[in-house]
Amino acid sequence: MIVAILLGPWYALLCAAISSIGLIVSWSSIHVFLFFCAEALWLGFTRRKDIYALYADIGFWLIIGMPLFYLYATNFSELPQSHLSFITLKQGINGFICAALGSLAVTVFSGFWYLKNKVRDKKRRTFHAQLTYSFTLVLTISLLSSALVFNHQVILKQQDSLNQNLHDSAVHLGQATEVFLDTHKKAISNASQWLSLSQTDISGWQERLTKLHGSYSDFISMIVTDSDARIIAATPLELLGSEKVKNKSFSVKDRHYFQEAFYKQQTFVSPAFWGRGFGTDPIVAISAPIYNGSDSVQAAGIIEGSLNLTSFVDIEQKNLVYEKQSMILIDENERIIYASKSLALPVLSKFESVESGKDYKTSLQLINLYNLNNPNPEFVYTNYQLNNGWKLYIVKPFSPLLKLLETQYLTTFTVLLLSLIITVIVTRVISTRLTDPLTMIANKFGDKGHKNAAAYHIDEESPQEFLTLYQSIKKSKQELISYQLELEEKVAIRTFELEKANKKLQSLAEKDDLTGLFNRRSAESRFKTTHNLCLRSDEVMVIAILDIDNFKAINDTFGHQGGDQCLRAIAKSMKLFFKRDSDVISRYGGEEFLLILPMTNPDMVEDHLNEFRLQIKRLVINPLMKKPRS
Repeated sequence: MIVAILLGPWYALLCAAISSIGLIVSWSSIHVFLFFCAEALWLGFTRRKDIYALYADIGFWLIIGMPLFYLYATNFSELPQSHLSFITLKQGINGFICAALGSLAVTVFSGFWYLKNKVRDKKRRTFHAQLTYSFTLVLTISLLSSALVFNHQVILKQQDSLNQNLHDSAVHLGQATEVFLDTHKKAISNASQWLSLSQTDISGWQERLTKLHGSYSDFISMIVTDSDARIIAATPLELLGSEKVKNKSFSVKDRHYFQEAFYKQQTFVSPAFWGRGFGTDPIVAISAPIYNGSDSVQAAGIIEGSLNLTSFVDIEQKNLVYEKQSMILIDENERIIYASKSLALPVLSKFESVESGKDYKTSLQLINLYNLNNPNPEFVYTNYQLNNGWKLYIVKPFSPLLKLLETQYLTTFTVLLLSLIITVIVTRVISTRLTDPLTMIANKFGDKGHKNAAAYHIDEESPQEFLTLYQSIKKSKQELISYQLELEEKVAIRTFELEKANKKLQSLAEKDDLTGLFNRRSAESRFKTTHNLCLRSDEVMVIAILDIDNFKAINDTFGHQGGDQCLRAIAKSMKLFFKRDSDVISRYGGEEFLLILPMTNPDMVEDHLNEFRLQIKRLVINPLMKKPRS
């Protein structure tokens, strides 16, 4: 940006090409080279046309940059269509920020850019244009910076809120699932104990099983087997067939729920599998061993209930407080037990997922369920580990979140454009009110025949109105020079003599002859000025009076010359210790000194004064004369 503004298109093109190398290597994409170079050439050529860089860059991104980037991303990138609008808008805003910062650097530090081939304005700019552009720069940077900071904070809060919502949903649904499984697991366990303690003959278990099934409707079916894994009771009986049960012709010996419950003699919750006999629905079996009343060591059979996996819909309905969240339940073999209808994931299929969005700067966990090779995320997720080895995933689509972010940036962009338009209008009105009187004075008293600004060494960046006014004043000044020379010579001589006398008088009036410090009158006069200054700036002012202990004894012992030498030595130490220009040090009385210390830290002043007292205590003064002792 800076090179384009100062040196034109070709140097800017070279600088843009060099700047693009790092991003090309990092992103493995040449689009940055294309857009950086195009923007550099645009800014360089518009600068030669005396168009301000920020205005030119806004035009570039609105007319060329954003449409071209959208077409490029659509045809040559893997970005999903839902991401393109936001990313395109973000590219434009980034361009505006860079152009504003570069222009501001050129404007503020204009004295630094002493370049031989610097591009200069063909036509001197008016005060209208300069003032309007300066306000526009400041407003653009302020609005964009504050908006980006605000959006960033909002995004962080939204991410934290979303993470918390997903976590709450996962914990809530996970615990509800655990309660659901534990309830039915306990039901089967209690049923096995009930049947084991029952004195009813095996042929009577069919009636008891039917009653039990009526109490637990979430079981699709329930069966009881003997020790040979042949079904001896089943419900609903009509689905399996009463003849099969009566003849004990249906065996489940190959099923893991029989093997785990019968041989290991434990209540068992199986992974999901396809059912048979009662139908081909996907089921999860819960089984437990049955014993004869007289034999509690060897199992006589098992009781099994097949959970209806659609029952998890009821559990998911409890999470309606959070919209657009979906639920996936997988077993210990990574097979899908249940998935929300909106996800369209087949039950009992292998659950496949991949972490995605590694290049996204976010605290969210991102995952892909469909396109596993796409680096762009499809869902935000969290998971919950159930105590039986199952895992619950809560997912939410990523695209709506990006759409919300796009809306925020679009609002920022719209507010910026409206603010710029209002700024241009208001600033031109203000600048007109400022410059019209100057132009009128310049036209009234100036000679419009002088057009060469360089003849008067006027800064080329200054407004045209100031040049006209300066030319008129310059011409009038030439007529006065001849009258001033003679007068100035006389005034200079008299002024020198007067200043010399005034300095001597001022020194006599303000300073103490002995110590060279301010006298009492001067200190009181300076007190008022210093006090008013501290009041205006709301600063603390410290006033301290220093008195020399036993000074009479010094005079009596060493004479007045020794006392004077003591005063001068202490005054010299005070000048060296209290050496701020704002400090007022005066001799207030015979051996008393007054200190006025403005803008002083009240918590440290006492230590500071004590430090000076200790310094004076260590001071050694060799007297010139010593009064003889009697």
